[in-house]
Amino acid sequence: MSPCPPGCCCPRPGFLVLCESLNLRSLPRSVPLSTSALSVARNQLCNVDHLLRPFSSLQELSLSHNLLARFPRGLPPSLESLLLQENRITYITTGALRQLVNLTHLDLEDNHIRAIQPGALQGLIRLQVLTLKGNNLTGLPRNLPPSLTHLDLSANCISTLDLPSLSPLVNLQVLKINSNCLRSVPDRAFDGLPRLRSVDLTDNLWVCECDILYLYRWLLSARLKVATDLVCTEPVHLAHRPLLNLSLTAICPRVLTPNERTPRSDLNSALGRKLATAKPTERSSFDNMEDLGNMPILKLSTDAVFSKDVPETRALLEHFTLQTLTYEECLFLNRTQSVSPSHLKTVTYLPDEEQKHRDNSSGRYPQSSTTSAGETQSLLSTDRDAPWLTAAPRQFTQQNSAAVISLLTVLCVLVTLLVLAVLLVLRLVLRRQMRVAPLDAGSAG
Repeated sequence: MSPCPPGCCCPRPGFLVLCESLNLRSLPRSVPLSTSALSVARNQLCNVDHLLRPFSSLQELSLSHNLLARFPRGLPPSLESLLLQENRITYITTGALRQLVNLTHLDLEDNHIRAIQPGALQGLIRLQVLTLKGNNLTGLPRNLPPSLTHLDLSANCISTLDLPSLSPLVNLQVLKINSNCLRSVPDRAFDGLPRLRSVDLTDNLWVCECDILYLYRWLLSARLKVATDLVCTEPVHLAHRPLLNLSLTAICPRVLTPNERTPRSDLNSALGRKLATAKPTERSSFDNMEDLGNMPILKLSTDAVFSKDVPETRALLEHFTLQTLTYEECLFLNRTQSVSPSHLKTVTYLPDEEQKHRDNSSGRYPQSSTTSAGETQSLLSTDRDAPWLTAAPRQFTQQNSAAVISLLTVLCVLVTLLVLAVLLVLRLVLRRQMRVAPLDAGSAG
């Protein structure tokens, strides 16, 4: 039986040695070299470099709650678990962990780490649990080992999730990044983590605007254990509100429009112009404009309106198809963003050039240098040949009525002037007759 150091506890002498809370400033000299688990936690150790190398069988080591200012050097390669929480470590260099190839658990919680050199943890090919909670990190450590299954980065100053650092963690199961300074999450941040089953993102500085839509949709569709009580800090009108209590349009009002300057009321007219300028072969997938007009615009798919050979018109409608909406978002849109079917019926499906000709006072279609009489006649053919030109009789009626009213007004004015002129002529004639009559009476006497 190996002796137990004075003041220490040795449940299994020579294998498990606990020398905790003894105010030690150096390692006990009588610790057996065959020890496999050693704890010298809650002491006043400042430097243990190269003092533990002779312990070739050491697998578990706790140096927590001491005064270490840097990562200890010269640790035995046999270590599998290393606990260094609540020390004064400020940085980790590339060579500090080079020999610890068997390490599976590393705890650096509540230190002052502000920098980890790229690749410092890369050589830990068996590392599964890494705890960096309560430090001063501003970003994810670079070149983390793919073997990680649990990563705790909570209570740091991390403001962005670096995709190159996160994507290699294909075995990651638990991620804690709560209590940081995250404002949004980049697109596809969690898509490359197939084994992820638990994520904690609470207590961050979430900005509930368009950049957070990926996280918003991911939280709604995620089938894993995730803290969903994320609270917005910006913009001001959404501050202190839970993210998942907001609607899609409240977060990003322009999500349903192609750009911020295009109001939603212009959607129907834009679609109408595309329908008008499309060739007959491009409109072969639909024959009845009335049926198309009865469909809500948000339900239209590009394949139902145009053939796949028209990329330009497909691009137009793809701005307005909400294929990525979740069920909850769809219910919200049905309540607040539904479009009246009559909008499509009142669109004039005419080319822009002919529409300009319709605006003149005569209401005719003058022939341009690029349009022949035969082409004009074909454009004004029967409904069967060109149903897309006769889809708006109401607008034609309104324009004709305005022209008739204008003509009637002009005619009324002309009739009034003519009546006044006749009355004036009659008055002049009567005056002349009255002057001639007395002269004729005097000559007769």
